Amino acid sequence: MKTTITRTVLTTLVLLLGLTFSSYAQTYYNVYLCDNGTVNLRPNEPNLANSDKVYWYLDGNQVAVFTYSGTGSANYAVPANLPVGPHNYTSRIESAAGCWGDLSDPFSVYKLPTKTLALSPPTNTTYCEGNSGSAANSQITATASPASPLPDGIGYSYTWSATRNGTAVTPITDIGSDNASTTNQNVFTLTTVNPGSYVFSATVNYVLLPGNPGVLEQQNGCPVNATTTQTITVTPKPGKPTISLAN
Repeated sequence: MKTTITRTVLTTLVLLLGLTFSSYAQTYYNVYLCDNGTVNLRPNEPNLANSDKVYWYLDGNQVAVFTYSGTGSANYAVPANLPVGPHNYTSRIESAAGCWGDLSDPFSVYKLPTKTLALSPPTNTTYCEGNSGSAANSQITATASPASPLPDGIGYSYTWSATRNGTAVTPITDIGSDNASTTNQNVFTLTTVNPGSYVFSATVNYVLLPGNPGVLEQQNGCPVNATTTQTITVTPKPGKPTISLAN
């Protein structure tokens, strides 16, 4: 009985560990497209000859057939209006003599959703040059809203910009910093004590996260600007007075 119980416990632990590790498994894709992005797929077969036919399939459905006549003649262009989500392309060759080759392994394509970017009102619309603690800074949160959830291995990159009294602040790190978040929210904290009116905007891009071996075809990540700007005013503190007789 003791041996049976021990084996049962060990079996249960193995199953639990398997479930735990599988819950961390991530799914990656060969290529990621955003907005109106497209990519050309090539059938790599060293014995491909003129007059052979190359068949292309999207998620199991035939979408094109080309008669090979030289380099590039059988390439397939993924449409710019590919629906959002995961897709598998496969290819198969029929020789000029009518012999069929095997179906290729799938080539995975993920079409990313469109996104918008909004900036929250600042935590302090105004703060004084001489303040301290939480009253000596102000935070703005940028929130990216994709039209549908993102796949594993895709995140965001944020670029903040600001003007002071109408003049661009360069570099922006002179007046504050963001929290480097690659999630759908990124926070910029203004910490400058230089008085003025600061107007903030931001841009968000898609990026491949570390560990993702895929390719983001639009390397700029399909940037989107914030829909509105936000303003923070840093006011100067009064000078130190000296006391004198009034008469």
